[in-house]
Amino acid sequence: MRELPSEKKDHLKDYLPEPDSISLHREDENWQEHLLDLWDKRKREELKGILQELHPSDIAFLLERLDLDKGYSILGELSLEIKGDVLAELPDILREEYVRRMGMVEIASVVEGQASGKAVHVLEGLEKETIQQILSYVPPLRRIRIIEHLNYPENTAGSIMTKEMVTVQTEQTVQKAISILRKTREKEKIHNIFVANKEGCYQGHIPLAKLVLSKPETKAKRIMENELIPIPVDTDQEEVARIFTRYDFITAPVISSSGVLLGRITADDILEVVQEEASEDILSMAGVSEEETLSSPFIRSSFKRTGWLLLNLISAFLSSVVIQSFGHTIEKSIVLAAIMPIVASIGGSAGGQSMALAVRRIALGNLRRGQTRRRLRKEFAVGLLNGIVVGGIAALIVYFVTKDLLLSSILLMALCGNMIFATSAGTLIPQLLYYLRIDPAVGSVILITSCTDIFGFFLFLSLAFLLL
Repeated sequence: MRELPSEKKDHLKDYLPEPDSISLHREDENWQEHLLDLWDKRKREELKGILQELHPSDIAFLLERLDLDKGYSILGELSLEIKGDVLAELPDILREEYVRRMGMVEIASVVEGQASGKAVHVLEGLEKETIQQILSYVPPLRRIRIIEHLNYPENTAGSIMTKEMVTVQTEQTVQKAISILRKTREKEKIHNIFVANKEGCYQGHIPLAKLVLSKPETKAKRIMENELIPIPVDTDQEEVARIFTRYDFITAPVISSSGVLLGRITADDILEVVQEEASEDILSMAGVSEEETLSSPFIRSSFKRTGWLLLNLISAFLSSVVIQSFGHTIEKSIVLAAIMPIVASIGGSAGGQSMALAVRRIALGNLRRGQTRRRLRKEFAVGLLNGIVVGGIAALIVYFVTKDLLLSSILLMALCGNMIFATSAGTLIPQLLYYLRIDPAVGSVILITSCTDIFGFFLFLSLAFLLL
């Protein structure tokens, strides 16, 4: 191969991206390669400089795509503050792996520099003894706050709140409130100053703009507002997300059963909750664990999926039993064996549509007991109409192929009946699971698919047995 002349090489350099010109976000294809190239060439100082400019979520995004050894080495180049932010952004199973590789003193230093919510997030998943050893290196006051936070039940308002906030008493003045605000350690995401009485019970809030524009001698109780709904600390995080969505909150106070102000929840915390819940529901519907990642051991991934596959195997055997019991009917007309999967498949799809609407109603908190009959009547009508339309088209196709009017009629009746059953089951099963305190997104799919398959085969073959 001929080598380019030196003047052409110099000309090409004008078109090659310089390190400083590479955008530092995950949408650019070059930044990851550039970082890894700096690591391979041992250019530590330049690497540290770029890592300091990257957002923690982008660094976490990079670590997810590296093997643990290389990822841990890059993590070691970060400052303690950024390291804590990056660990908080990682998936649970990956974060646990990195934390286990770090020394007790280093983890304690990371935790000490984080807000209590993020500190707890870093420690989640570790054994109690390990957490106690780590916290023994943390100053007492910070340790008490973190332990209190760890004691709140998982997936509740207490587990996602932040204890760092600006609080003033009702009798304190605007001047005092501004002084407290200036001295606060947590200066990010402050939208309101919370007001409490001498016993620490929540009374109201003061928007920052109103605080700044008020006269210095004005007392907090004179200008405080009560628009924010205080959230009990044991409220489920999904209900918290619904409250934020319904009232367009940016932040909200969290209170104890006696009304004592404990902390605050911000909109970015809720965005994470919504994403986690949506991901959990989607993965659960497919029978996959939310903890599974690309770096998860294959044995663990296989074990977590096996349960769902076994349930599907049981439902398949039940369908086989139904088909076998009509063996003589199928022998009379072998075409039945080719047509009957249509009935089960269309029924499963119809049930899935109704199920999606039912799960959505539950997720948005729109489930009302008095509306069950109304919804069933609607789904019955939808199933019947769709059964006539889809069944009519399927019957016409079968008639043109087989020239058998009776067989086509059986298919039409079976599709209508199974689609009515499927839409009704798709409405009732998620609601029943919800009342039994079982996640509707987890159990609905397998139950609806099994029911529509078994009922569809039974109805179609029963009609064939009676009419053929």
